[in-house]
Amino acid sequence: MSMKPLRRHVGIAIDGGGIKGLIVARALMALEEELCCRSLIKSPQINILAGTSTGAILAASMSIGMEAKEIVSAYREFGQKIFPSLSPPWFPDPLRDADEFLRSILQRSLYPNKPLIDVLRATIEKKTAKADLTLAELNEMLGPRKALVLTTVNVSERRTRFLKSYRKNDGDWKLWEAVLASSSVPPALPIWSRRENGKQVYYTDGGVGSYGNPAFIAAREATVFHGYGARNVSILSFGTGWVEGDDYQKENGVPSEWRGLDWARNAPDLFLGDALRSQSLEVLQNRETGKIDFRRFQMGLDKNIPPDAFVSNATYARMEQLGDEMGRRIRENHFAPNPDSKFDPEGLFSLRNRFLAAGETGRRTARGFMRRFLRRTPGLV
Repeated sequence: MSMKPLRRHVGIAIDGGGIKGLIVARALMALEEELCCRSLIKSPQINILAGTSTGAILAASMSIGMEAKEIVSAYREFGQKIFPSLSPPWFPDPLRDADEFLRSILQRSLYPNKPLIDVLRATIEKKTAKADLTLAELNEMLGPRKALVLTTVNVSERRTRFLKSYRKNDGDWKLWEAVLASSSVPPALPIWSRRENGKQVYYTDGGVGSYGNPAFIAAREATVFHGYGARNVSILSFGTGWVEGDDYQKENGVPSEWRGLDWARNAPDLFLGDALRSQSLEVLQNRETGKIDFRRFQMGLDKNIPPDAFVSNATYARMEQLGDEMGRRIRENHFAPNPDSKFDPEGLFSLRNRFLAAGETGRRTARGFMRRFLRRTPGLV
């Protein structure tokens, strides 16, 4: 079976997830094969690349012409340089967790951001001959039909900022700087700051806001800012793994027994999980984007892979296996919303149907009210 043809205008949106971006990078190899192009940005159909955190790394990499296999190699080569092991390898898991927790209290961040900056600048220079390529210069490379959109959170204003390759106000941002601002996840990496309009502005990971999944951003970018009709748009949304209910409880314990430290560690998962779903549902339910060909690819995990973890060779192999399975789903058209929970671990199918049923009930109630009202007041018709 081959992939269902995409529409004329395609947006790719990629979630945050740290080192788990390797899963998506591997899956993108299958998408390249289906579209018969060595680099996805070369496809005339692909117009929008949107990413948050590790998704920003992936989207930016594609925007400068990197092939998926090059991105896979980069994740494998540089992952342990950016997130080296903090504890001796012989530490048991409980002791390792305690060590990381103490470091997060005593240090501003667990890792420095210089290794990531060095990797980003070297990669950009290799592909474009300019390490400090700006978004304005990237826009010239991409042309008017293509756009890169990255999310970051302005800490002081407590709101998401969308950095766009074509927007003049963002043109002076260096590409590596925009990626770093989107992926500076606390407390793993330091927040990013820059001088703007005479004052220092602080930015942190885009997933801290509401757009850990930037699918709706890609959809609005296509339909509103680029003016493409929803029926001419496909959005391919990629997640970086989802631990399902029973497995989540097995890994994190019974919620009623969580103590303060457990809530501090697990509460972000509650927010992020809800945000991931809501952005997909917003694409499906929104009046402007509801007719889009929306395909959400997400892999169920029996155990989470921490986004900033020191990764063993076995874990790398596991992520690549998950990526290959996601690639098969691309080819075989297995994506969410889907009645089979294997292909829809986030439950988008049932949530969408619940929304549609509630909407239909509301419409029937409104129609019944109007009929009764008009019968009682015949002079109005």
